[in-house]
Order: sequence, then structure tokens, then C-alpha cells
Amino acid sequence: HQAPAKRTTGHGEIALKRVLEVKHLMLAGLILVIVLLGINFWPGSAPSEVVPDFAAYALVAEKKQAFFDFVRPSIQIENSLILAERQALLAIKASDAIEARYADFEVEQIRQLAEKYRVPNREALSDNEVLTNLLSRVDVVPEGLALAQAANESAWGTSRFARDYRNFFGLWCFTEGCGVKPRQASAESTHQVAAFDSVRAGVAYYLLTLNSHPAYAALRARRQDLRVAGQAVTGDALAAGLLRYSERGQDYVDEIKQMIRGNGLESRSD
Repeated sequence: HQAPAKRTTGHGEIALKRVLEVKHLMLAGLILVIVLLGINFWPGSAPSEVVPDFAAYALVAEKKQAFFDFVRPSIQIENSLILAERQALLAIKASDAIEARYADFEVEQIRQLAEKYRVPNREALSDNEVLTNLLSRVDVVPEGLALAQAANESAWGTSRFARDYRNFFGLWCFTEGCGVKPRQASAESTHQVAAFDSVRAGVAYYLLTLNSHPAYAALRARRQDLRVAGQAVTGDALAAGLLRYSERGQDYVDEIKQMIRGNGLESRSD
């Protein structure tokens, strides 16, 4: 009696298995980086951060440099976390071309990020549709744009909301106790100026706002177009998407662009 021939594994199957193993390890590593960065740099029990007295600088150039040096690290850290999320999504998208379906943990990650980035009608969308939408949202904001807006909205770190509440971006909130009511606000107004324990927490909220709020859909669309075209994503290019950030509209956009150029911030952008 002749024994049945053993099934041999082809080189293609071995290569595919190795690709999938590497992809799973990459995703696990990216998730671990996100967790570790969050633990190391954003402890929930940290006391409120003290903001330097930028008004004490006699020389404008020194004040500006001190301001940028103070705010920039928070922007860089938060952008790095967003970039890690984006790389994870791109890896999931690449895996679909190999496996023709998403693994359960990939679907879970897609759905969690869809909630975080407020993808509209996400319950009715397929996983692939949600992923496509997310890739236009989960992306970095040019450092120069963030620095210019922080300087503009906080009067170079000297405003009351920047000094006392670590809010460098004029961010509002609408939950009772989430911040402080402006002194000039009417009795009927429901918004508060958001308060944060750290500058970095305020930066994270600012970046999430640009990446999720319907008011900045044009900014995200412009960024995505630049990505597809292989062109640099600059603060000057995205500033046009800030028309609704301020009641001043185009005048505000023009001022942000001028601050980017006048302070040489574009070279700092990703």
C-alpha cells in the first residue's frame, strides 16, 4: 500500500503568510507606541501646567522664539500620535488587497477611530467606506499652521485663557463645567472657553477639531488632494480651510497666512 503524497507548501503561500505576519506585528507595534506615548506624555493625574509669562519679554523676537519653543513640542507629540494612527489605517488598507477582508481586530480599530473622528453616518457605512473617510481625517496638521493659530488666538501666550486655562486656540466647549464663561458673553449664550490641564491637551483638542468638525471639511479635502497629488501639505495651503474658524472669515485666513510667512513657520511644517 502506497502512502498518500504529502501536500507541499508553495513559495507563494509562504510569502503571503510572512507578509501577513509582518503586517500584524507592525499594527501591534503601532498600537503599542500609541499607548506608551499616551502613558508617558499625558498622565491623567498631572497638575495643571504653568504657562510662562510671555509678556515679561522686552524684545519681540525673544518673546516669539520663547513662545514657539514652548508650544511646538506639544504639537509635535500630538501629530506623531495622529501619524501612528494613520500608518495603522494605511496598513489595514494594504492588508485588504492581500486578504480580501479585514481581520476582526482591524474592524474594531476602524470603528473605534470612526467614533473618535466623528465619521458621519458611520453605522450605515461599510468598513471600507469608513476607512476611506478616516484617511481624509486622520492626518497631521502642519506645524506652522498650528503655531500661527496658537500665536494669533492667544496673543502670543498673553491672553487670560492661555495663561490661566492652557487654551491657546480659542476653543469653545458646551458642557457645563468644561471651561470658563467669557466676561463679555450674554446671559443667553451657552458656550464656554474650554479649560485644559496642559497645553498638550489643548493641542490635542484643537487637532481633533480640525480633523473632525464639519466646519473644516474643506481643509481636510485640500489636504487629501495634496496627498493624492504627492505634493507637500503646507500651512499656507490649508489655511484657506479656516474660513469658519473665526467670524472674521477671509481676513482671519489672510492674517494666519501672513503670520506663517512673516515668522518663517512654513519651514517647520511637515
